[in-house]
Amino acid sequence: MIENRCWLEIDLSILRKNWAVIQGLLQPGCTPIAVVKANCYGLGAVPIARELEKLGCPMLSTADLAEALELRRAGLQAPILLLGPIDPKDTAAAMENGVIVPVVDLEHALLMDSAARRAGGRLRTHIKVDVGLTRLGIPVPGRTGAAIAEIQQITALSHLTNEGLMTHISGMMDPAYDYRNVEQLALFRQFHDQLTARGISLKPHCESSLLFLSHPEYQMDYVRLTSAILGIQKGYDKLGTRCAAQFKTKLLQIKKVPRGASIGYWMTYVTPRDMTVGVVGVGYGDGLIRSLTAGAKMSVRGRQTDVLGKLSMSFAVIDLTEIPEAALGDVVTVFGHEEGAPSVQDYAALYGGHACEVITMLKDSIPRIYL
Repeated sequence: MIENRCWLEIDLSILRKNWAVIQGLLQPGCTPIAVVKANCYGLGAVPIARELEKLGCPMLSTADLAEALELRRAGLQAPILLLGPIDPKDTAAAMENGVIVPVVDLEHALLMDSAARRAGGRLRTHIKVDVGLTRLGIPVPGRTGAAIAEIQQITALSHLTNEGLMTHISGMMDPAYDYRNVEQLALFRQFHDQLTARGISLKPHCESSLLFLSHPEYQMDYVRLTSAILGIQKGYDKLGTRCAAQFKTKLLQIKKVPRGASIGYWMTYVTPRDMTVGVVGVGYGDGLIRSLTAGAKMSVRGRQTDVLGKLSMSFAVIDLTEIPEAALGDVVTVFGHEEGAPSVQDYAALYGGHACEVITMLKDSIPRIYL
């Protein structure tokens, strides 16, 4: 078997423990939806969805119909909620595969209702509203009455089930701006209450991993979770979650270099003293960010050390001067949960990114190993 330069390890036992933590945070009557879009943020939608289904996860979610059908072809049985709309011509396929589709406005609803009628059945749907993210959905701010009237027309359509009311919140992460999250959450609840008062019964959901922890009072009927389940959402680690993924490579060469040697392209790093360096098999071609040098670290034998110079497409150089026991073939952790390793959050912080973004950028060509 040919060994790869780098690989991702996904520990399913950690995934199970994270799921148990999530279960303990759910309020009565709130159903968790595991979002496995974008190949479950690059970690493998099918194997992770299978594991979650074994654990009793009641519903899955994907970004689009193609992702949902991939799960169906793999034998996944749980209901699947899409986060984005479908082309009306794909309505029959969604119906045949038990996929729940968001309705984003009246025009779209009319087209899907007509397509469902031609297919001889009813399409499972949730109505999506926009309370401030200004993305998909029926706009609510400043036009509550018009939004209610639009939903009344949608719920009158006989070939759409219109089971839920959903939105996405802007998700301001800086605590100083959390009031913006609260404004949108409160508007969504108020809007749902107004619909209920008019006899329109829809199961509401508005929270993802970030707000699920910080504002449990808005859990409502469903919560949509991914980063919490994968162990990469800040704050949950205090409750016992860990990152289920580790990105690893190997030491391919160890060499002594003298003071004054330049390392990597563009000669951005010059050794300040005689040093021992190691070449490892990972680079920007694997999905890391080429410009990251200052502050970037990897770990060898449980000890963190600096990345030196710019990343190449397939290789990087690390400082081994203070790790003399390092040997050819040693495993090097780019980020992970093992003691001494940089975390995926550490890596994301280097460029103001998010942990979800980091793992999603890793290339599909990298082997995923499930432990």
